[in-house]
Amino acid sequence: MKTVLILRDRPSDPMVYLIDHYAMRWKAAGYTVIDHIGLSDIPFADIVIVHINSTVIPQQFVDVIRTLPRVINGKVLDASRRRFSQLLLSKTDDYAGPVIVKTNANYGGWPEYVRDNKSNQKSKLRYFTSNAVSGNQSLPRRLIWLVKAMAGIRTHHFASKQWPWKIEYSWETVDALDPMRYPIFGDIKNVPIGVWDNDNLIVERYVSNRHKGLYYMYYYVFFGDKEISGRLGSLNPIVKFGNCVSDELVPVPDEARQWRKDLGIDFGRFDFVESGGKYFLIDVNTTEGGGKMNYGFSAEIDFLASGLKYYMDRVPS
Repeated sequence: MKTVLILRDRPSDPMVYLIDHYAMRWKAAGYTVIDHIGLSDIPFADIVIVHINSTVIPQQFVDVIRTLPRVINGKVLDASRRRFSQLLLSKTDDYAGPVIVKTNANYGGWPEYVRDNKSNQKSKLRYFTSNAVSGNQSLPRRLIWLVKAMAGIRTHHFASKQWPWKIEYSWETVDALDPMRYPIFGDIKNVPIGVWDNDNLIVERYVSNRHKGLYYMYYYVFFGDKEISGRLGSLNPIVKFGNCVSDELVPVPDEARQWRKDLGIDFGRFDFVESGGKYFLIDVNTTEGGGKMNYGFSAEIDFLASGLKYYMDRVPS
């Protein structure tokens, strides 16, 4: 039976990522699955799957990936929002309507922050949690870890009687944002000036898709020739799987398939919104998490994991 190698840049807890659930199914189907961390002594495999939790793949990985045959997601080297967002604004744009501040990097910039600072807990934490978005949401485990790691770190401000604790730095130096609470402003004129001067941040038009009290977001999950698209509804203006109250399957839009083709992505997930009959891509994810939540989607994961055959059928005997 053929071999699949999952190339990672760092260790993770078991079954945290969707790829771990795929791998469990591939093993059950008889494939040999190898987890490999780092660039040393990469063993032979019929297919290599790139699973590097960085918005921009580090150059040392790029150099090695380019030498490997039959690589899945080997072309996705930069998934930063400035590369694909159709909702980007500049401070000189004449736009009337709500706007949202995000990190240029995925997931609030936390994968990069953890990677760059985990060996130096005394480094200055530049993190801002906004109350602009309401909702009772728990912090992801990595954020909790970072809060615990802050003992002994000098900060400008701790706001008492708040969870999560609020640590404020000027917008010019913010490295990361809470991805569950990206700040939403009623108008572009209300965006703090420091946001525009910070390369870590972007400003987008905020598209809510609100209807009958719910906010809506679409998703498109795919692996090889297998694909699923759906629409999430949430009481929270930042719509996520973790806070949705409705999830309905919808046909895959042609635009989503075109985004996939343009970005050269073999597997992953897109998040997008709709306005005026037009779809707008807002998130590109090639290392989808989910943790325990993935166990609630067994049938869907079975279906998507079978997409590996699409690539295996193209491997020479």
